[in-house]
Amino acid sequence: MDSPYLYVPATLLIGYLLGAIPVGFLACRVWGVDIRTVGSGRTGATNAWRAAGLKAALPTALGDALKGVAAVVLVRWLLVQLAPAVTEDLSVLAAAAAGGGAVLGHNWSVFLGFRGGAGGMTCALTCLALNPIVGLIVVLVGATMIWWGRIAAIATLSTGVVSLAGFLALSANGVLSWSYLAFAIPACLAIIVSLRSNREKLRQQDERIITLW
Repeated sequence: MDSPYLYVPATLLIGYLLGAIPVGFLACRVWGVDIRTVGSGRTGATNAWRAAGLKAALPTALGDALKGVAAVVLVRWLLVQLAPAVTEDLSVLAAAAAGGGAVLGHNWSVFLGFRGGAGGMTCALTCLALNPIVGLIVVLVGATMIWWGRIAAIATLSTGVVSLAGFLALSANGVLSWSYLAFAIPACLAIIVSLRSNREKLRQQDERIITLW
């Protein structure tokens, strides 16, 4: 390509298509259930558990977690193969765009008429793939919210907000490149938009509580 930055839209598309793989829909279909007709209608692990139990929720959680990781790893590998001379900042930008694309694809899958999940699991593990420090904080916060609060929407919102806050803080202090925001901003916005109905339920104190334990 004439400009190496033209790789970035391609990496965004790669991330989107990987994220759009409807793992929850497929996992529930195996058990004869259309997840879109159950609960929130989303395809994430929480609704997969409501639709078909842990036998569908566990593979859904694993698949949703690995989508963003796969996007980041694949894009980094492709850049090494196709453009070994790209700068470190461009490499970060491309990987971050792929990760952001994965969350967008998960939330609005082209394979399901632009329906999908809320993006919490995909966001958290993509953070971990992009930067272990921010990723570990996001995973710990999300897990703590699930364990103590038992409200999936709060845990999911926290992953988006904490990922954006973490990357923004470290970028502003010169620790990380601003390019990481190519992931954090769209991922956070995608989660906030996808959970708009849940935010209203939270205000009304009418949000579902997870009852696994």
